[in-house]
Amino acid sequence: MKIASLDLGTNSLILVVAEWDGTTFTPLFEDVQVVRLGQDLAKRGSLHPKAKRRCLKELRNFSEKIDQFEVKNVLAAGTAALRNAGDGAKFVQEIEDQLGFRFKIISGDEEASLTFKAIQREFSDLAQQFIMIDIGGGSSELVVGDGDRILSKTSLEVGTVSFTERFIQHDPPTTEELHAASSSIAELMDHFSVSPSSSMAVGVAGTVTTLKAVDVEMDEYDPSAVHRSQLNKDDVVRLGNLFRSMPTKERIKLKGLPPKRADIIPMGATILETFMEELNLESIYVSDRGLRWGLLYDWIEKND
Repeated sequence: MKIASLDLGTNSLILVVAEWDGTTFTPLFEDVQVVRLGQDLAKRGSLHPKAKRRCLKELRNFSEKIDQFEVKNVLAAGTAALRNAGDGAKFVQEIEDQLGFRFKIISGDEEASLTFKAIQREFSDLAQQFIMIDIGGGSSELVVGDGDRILSKTSLEVGTVSFTERFIQHDPPTTEELHAASSSIAELMDHFSVSPSSSMAVGVAGTVTTLKAVDVEMDEYDPSAVHRSQLNKDDVVRLGNLFRSMPTKERIKLKGLPPKRADIIPMGATILETFMEELNLESIYVSDRGLRWGLLYDWIEKND
């Protein structure tokens, strides 16, 4: 059985087409496109017309790919940008009218739970208590889990796109700008407590996978080489310093860095570094499989 899953976030639109054999999913096709749906969202309060056009264009391309694989079941979830935009529900209806995809705008709590479901499956060998860190374009989700149980979770209005637009005025960003962002994150985390036994963590989504790709200087992104790899805190600090040392036009030349992420990766590194500092983490596992895979696993649990 073939199933497609679409994840529409503040920065990226991601598609996976996978086949379920009754036991496991095998990916048949995966692609990610930077549509920056959350462009200027904090200032406007609504979705930018250009962002909507970019999104619809890539959704049309994905629709053709889904048709090629003759997929009958299409799962689709929208996150922070659609949650926060005054016209988010209207745009979801526009997508359905034009392309037939029925996106569900999920809450931050739902996003955390579904992404955690993917991490449970993909890192089932992590028997001890662990922390999931999901850094998105418009929000970040933190979950403490123990096996298949969620012990605590939170969704923070901390994202690579939203925080870049809010705090960064210079290229490259100044130390003061990034410090202000880091201080804001630390304040937002005050109410999120973790057990001292939660020393293991898994990072998911584009910031973390991009950091790993740049760390090993990938010529072409290879999910199999990134998934289940590790990043040390020292690596994150080193990469953050590298990104901050050059303007976007130079940063864009770095191996492993997608050009459309070049402007937000300094903030991404700052967010991850702050999370690791606040949670006393020396290293994290890297997951290439996030919300879109959580949607697949959730559907199978309810329908298989």
